[in-house]
Amino acid sequence: MPATATHRAIVRHGTTCRIEEVPTPDPGEGELLLAPEHVSLCGTDIQILRRDRDDPSPVVGHEGAARVVAAGPGADGFAPGDRVLVNPTHPGDPSFLLGHNVPGLFQQRVLIGASAVRGGLVSRIPEDLPAARATLVEPFAVIRYALACLATSAPDTLVVHGDGLTGNLAALLAPRFLFPTVRVVVVHRTETGLKWTQSHVPHAVSVLDTEPLDRHVTGTAALLVTTHRGGTVPAVEAAVTALGERLVAIHPLGGVAPRATTPLLPGVDLDGVRRANTGGPWPPATTTFTRPGLSLTLSGNRGVTNPQLLAAAEALRTDNTADPLLTHVLTLEPGVRHLNVIIGDRTRVVDDELVMRLVIDLGNGSAHHGDRLP
Repeated sequence: MPATATHRAIVRHGTTCRIEEVPTPDPGEGELLLAPEHVSLCGTDIQILRRDRDDPSPVVGHEGAARVVAAGPGADGFAPGDRVLVNPTHPGDPSFLLGHNVPGLFQQRVLIGASAVRGGLVSRIPEDLPAARATLVEPFAVIRYALACLATSAPDTLVVHGDGLTGNLAALLAPRFLFPTVRVVVVHRTETGLKWTQSHVPHAVSVLDTEPLDRHVTGTAALLVTTHRGGTVPAVEAAVTALGERLVAIHPLGGVAPRATTPLLPGVDLDGVRRANTGGPWPPATTTFTRPGLSLTLSGNRGVTNPQLLAAAEALRTDNTADPLLTHVLTLEPGVRHLNVIIGDRTRVVDDELVMRLVIDLGNGSAHHGDRLP
């Protein structure tokens, strides 16, 4: 009998990850077998790996480009060698959430089920989009959607609560996709994160979450929450308390606990607000909250549409604005070492360096010289 094909995968065991040889599946009816290129570790991945969430997938990862290795019968329109991107959020099938409840991209081969292929979640992307930068396509698209939602409230100031990649990306993109004159305030948990933003996003006002927020806000304000799941409600409460009637819009974008509520906004389900825009529909679903001294428009989103992803991929072909966010682009072994420090020590500082975004090269090779960042 021929030997069973295997590939290398980053598999989680408790709160530790190991590189293992795992069986390589053959694509069945309507399925695709992909070879991921570079894959980035996002905040949701970290929560899953730290077991702060109960998502069951043994392999996480949903941000990165891939090549088609094989197409199963009925997976029409795809051929080996096609360069593609997978939309990780199926708007109509909750059983497909890449890297959450189905195995993700942190492996050298990944099977994409027929539901996702049939639902149009696999799309071709430009050949000349650098592989590391391709890991920014989803966050770029998601941020652009969130800023478009907030633009309807015409805020003078954008308050970004969260100093990870998503928060800093929002701060970078706000003058382009919100308003050129918008004041951007980024709220940080640590001095290390604050100093990084000050160095790399100089047009933003960087403050610690222990500082009074109101003194940094001009005119009306919109709040974009990009924190981990446990930080969303405190971020909302802090903004409502500090800004009062000057706060006109809230958009939860980071993690939100199921049925998350706050007594400051009675009757508002923050998780429901976010889930209402699963897949990035336009116009977005919104919730209005009004009481004396406060009138808010609440929106949120979980994922975006394929056209929004493809527009982001096209923009990133030549736009290197966000490249500094990709602070660590590593091969498998050092990448997993960094990953385990981030998980186990609950820190973004490894070897005395802030890891704004860890990108792991899965070792599948590349056909284009532009695929590596300098």
